[in-house]
Amino acid sequence: MRNSHLAVILGLWLALAACSKSTQDKTGQDLKAVGADTAAAAKDVANSSATKELGADIKQGTKEAADKTAEATKDAAAKLKDSAGEAGDKLKSGAHEAADKTKDAVDSAKH
Repeated sequence: MRNSHLAVILGLWLALAACSKSTQDKTGQDLKAVGADTAAAAKDVANSSATKELGADIKQGTKEAADKTAEATKDAAAKLKDSAGEAGDKLKSGAHEAADKTKDAVDSAKH
């Protein structure tokens, strides 16, 4: 976008070079006025109530998203903890069963 602005300005300056001095001066003044008007308009937009309301809406939406993310993270952590506990219990039970079967096999082999 910046390059297109520069190209327009360069084109205007080149066109001005072919014009008379009074036309160049008038065009230069007009360009400065347009720049000032554009800056003032941008400032008005930035300070408008709609822009401020938009900022407040974005802030509120961000807070709501953060709250929901925190809640989902807590839920996921609780579910993970429960699942890990269940997996640990199953692993422990399986290890005991394997130990019992191994003991029985060793006992059978001795007899």
